[in-house]
Amino acid sequence: MKVADPKTTAGRAFVRSLNILLKFARLYGYDHSRTVEQLNVAWRELQTAIPAGTDAGLLLGATGSQLLLDGVPLEGSLSEKQFAQLLSSAGLASVQFFPSITQEELSRFTQAFPIGKAKPAELAEQLKAALAGAGGVRINEVCFVATDARLKEASMAAQLAAATLGEDQDQFKQWLNDPQKLLEMIAAAQGSKGDGGNGAAAGDGGAAAVAGSGTGSGVGDAAGGQSADGGQIAGGRFYALASDAPAGGGDGAFYSTSQLNELVGSGTRIEARLGFGPGPGPGGGSGARSGTGSNSRGGGCSFADSSEEEIFGILSALTSIGHVGAGGTGGVAAAGVFHEQMSMLPGRAQDMLKAALAELASHAPDAKPDQSVLVQLAEHLAIRFALERYEKGEVKVNAVRQMLDRMNQEIESLRKILGAHEDKMTDAGLVVETHREILDRQFWAAVPESGKRTVLLSEEAWCIPPRNVQSYVTELIEQENIADAISILQNYASCADSQESDARKKAAAGLSEMAELYAKLDPRLLGEALRHLGLRLSVEQDAELQGVVSAAFVRLSQEAATSRCYPAMEQALELISGVETQRPGIARSLRGKMGIEERVPEFVEEALRARQAAAGLTSVLKMMPQTAMEQLAVRFNRCSLRNDAEQVANLAADLGEEGLQSLRSTVRGGPVAEAVEMVGLLSKLDAQAMLVFLPARMKDFPRVAQDRIIRQISSAGAPGRCRVLLEVLDYLDPLVMPLAIDEIGVTSDREALGRLLNIADGDLPQGGANYLRVKAVEALGRIHAPEAVAALKRLVESKKMFGWTEPQELRIAALQALEKLDPAWAIAFLPKSGLDGADLALAPLELASNSKFVRQRRHTRVRLAKPVTAVSTNLKEACRLEIKTASLTGGVATISRHLAPGTPVTLRFQVGLRNLQATALMRDYRAQDMAFEIVDMGLEERSKLRRLLADNLGSAPVSPENETIAPSSETPVPTGSRTAR
Repeated sequence: MKVADPKTTAGRAFVRSLNILLKFARLYGYDHSRTVEQLNVAWRELQTAIPAGTDAGLLLGATGSQLLLDGVPLEGSLSEKQFAQLLSSAGLASVQFFPSITQEELSRFTQAFPIGKAKPAELAEQLKAALAGAGGVRINEVCFVATDARLKEASMAAQLAAATLGEDQDQFKQWLNDPQKLLEMIAAAQGSKGDGGNGAAAGDGGAAAVAGSGTGSGVGDAAGGQSADGGQIAGGRFYALASDAPAGGGDGAFYSTSQLNELVGSGTRIEARLGFGPGPGPGGGSGARSGTGSNSRGGGCSFADSSEEEIFGILSALTSIGHVGAGGTGGVAAAGVFHEQMSMLPGRAQDMLKAALAELASHAPDAKPDQSVLVQLAEHLAIRFALERYEKGEVKVNAVRQMLDRMNQEIESLRKILGAHEDKMTDAGLVVETHREILDRQFWAAVPESGKRTVLLSEEAWCIPPRNVQSYVTELIEQENIADAISILQNYASCADSQESDARKKAAAGLSEMAELYAKLDPRLLGEALRHLGLRLSVEQDAELQGVVSAAFVRLSQEAATSRCYPAMEQALELISGVETQRPGIARSLRGKMGIEERVPEFVEEALRARQAAAGLTSVLKMMPQTAMEQLAVRFNRCSLRNDAEQVANLAADLGEEGLQSLRSTVRGGPVAEAVEMVGLLSKLDAQAMLVFLPARMKDFPRVAQDRIIRQISSAGAPGRCRVLLEVLDYLDPLVMPLAIDEIGVTSDREALGRLLNIADGDLPQGGANYLRVKAVEALGRIHAPEAVAALKRLVESKKMFGWTEPQELRIAALQALEKLDPAWAIAFLPKSGLDGADLALAPLELASNSKFVRQRRHTRVRLAKPVTAVSTNLKEACRLEIKTASLTGGVATISRHLAPGTPVTLRFQVGLRNLQATALMRDYRAQDMAFEIVDMGLEERSKLRRLLADNLGSAPVSPENETIAPSSETPVPTGSRTAR
């Protein structure tokens, strides 16, 4: 088993932490505690990746959307790919972290990344400015430098060969790499077999032998005679090709310098010289070369007339020549091997070789030597042979692929000799085009435009490599020929239903590769391609083909989700549902890979931001009711504004009965955590279902869950929520009952009058305390029901022998309610009530019916002139609170240690010489401050708290904005926003 490199493991951890750090910075800012803590985590992991005392640093590279760690690609998440894309877009090739880096330099590096919207081009400049003078980290930008001119126009194979062979080679190898010189060597090899007569061409190959003098069909006069085009040959000197020595006599293997230059001129003139091209004959002849060779005709050399055996013979000869060149052999020995290989080829094969090489030379007559000439020559021969046979109709497209595959195997040996460096690049993680792809691409490039269109609209379109199809369609799009482009892609997709297994396999793989093109050209094409693949999934029996089709189906589904093509997503989900009825195992596996369900949160957020669901989105969400409702419920519970909550509820209502049924089933029998999250949205959409399912489950829920449910029901604002709250009241934990009664009063529903009056008179739910009576009286004041006036007067007026019957706090609450219901009576009774204006100063706040917030503050919050200290008495580890602002129902305090929201805390307040106690539930957490809500308190203790707040009310009033409304305590507060306390 291979043991992972500790440095690589630590480096990967550092990259993840760095990405999380930048994400926290964008969300909260660089000064936030979570961002600072994440910076410390990243620093520790960077130290692990670059241990002290080592010289090696850490190199983080980026190419496109791929991150590389010390040159090794990292498999990252979508966010890490986006990080790589950001670096690449900014022109940054890599970031080098040295062992000398400090935490301060790492902080400077991260803070250079913008937290808002910024152009990628600005990132490089910001990093340069931030890292000025930093010695522990360096950024490397992408730049373009000059390269070897010989390789400027070379293919990838040529560059690999040049790097492998190097520059210090002998003359023979240099000539092998120059198509012009190689053509001369082949002509010389043929010429060495001639008769050496009076200038006439002879021999099997029909080569142009040059010797002697005369003006017949020879090439020129050795003593200053005329050249082929009528020019004079200066000095009459001749040179041999192999050694370039002066001519010493005539076996026909020697050429003058001017003749060599003419020989390697344009393609037409070379072919005419060698006897296989059009045009007039050489010298003063009449237009056809004299001689008895097998190719003495003046027409072109046809490859289609040859057999595969002849082509394979040429390829084998080129491989042997490549062995000689790569082995460093030169001089006479190398020339001998070369001549031997040429002599073994039939005359027609030699002519084909010369024709192919002459065409290569004619394409770039001034090009410098390229070390991949032999490979290019072999590929050119294979392509010409396959193309001519295809154009003659002797083979079909699928047979062409098979033919190219066989010839590619022969060329492979030559590539291994001259292209070993290609393997080194592959090992380094660089993408190099495969040899088969090279042949396919070259063949396709040589096919005429009319032939390409015919093939792509035929049943054999699957034979064309996807890269070539994509290139052709892209050209059609650029030419604004959209109709043909659509027809070609439709036809290619239909090949997935072919009767041939190979066709289905190739078509499925091609559709996977071209998924982005299908989505870009016309989203409806994605749906059509998915239909072909989905139908094939249900019936495909071959295991290998089933895997290929499944992968293509998943890829197209992912592209539909990425491009937000909702109709295609809907079709994909319908198809997978059909597959599930026949092959449930495969369907479950594919559903998790399609990437649609995991993007539901993104779909929901985009629909809410747009204020209107995109076409087809609702249908997609309907097909995933459970996932959709879970996300909508979470989003609904996070809303602090009424309009936002209504928008979420409307989107949920659009999902119809399927979505509602999902909510009902979860509340009725789902896990507690899931049921709690669904309650708010269900109460908004179907309050009647809440009455049926919730009370029976409520008694089994923990206090934290009950508390959250009551707050969600209240925030939903559904018309029937009062009845739901009354039904569950008796099942609640005693600490949650005050909240429920308070929310009942907020509904202003007269249906609650009877129960509230009973509680106010002392008929308490089981476990309830007198604090509930005060909350019930406050609720009666909010309902504004005249029927409650008599009961409230009785609470205020009742007396016993020595004082009042009811506690003062209860009488204050009742009189404050009467000020709203019967203000004249309240004013008249106040002087004899034993209460003064200070006692009535802190009355429950009037709630605005048209408030934009889902929850409103119920009591005036007072900023204390001097913080009040409170200490917990029920926790194992005491907790100290410095209360800054408070009301009769809670407050905000700086806390000595974090407590989870919902934690019950018994607090002892230290107010001068007085102490008072209360039970509270901790609420939201922001930095070092936590809100708390009082849920139980003795009425005498509440009177003490009232006097404390009344004493501070005049010295430090709270602004009217903060006094009347506030966002939900459960709503996350983004960085930089101002929250009312």
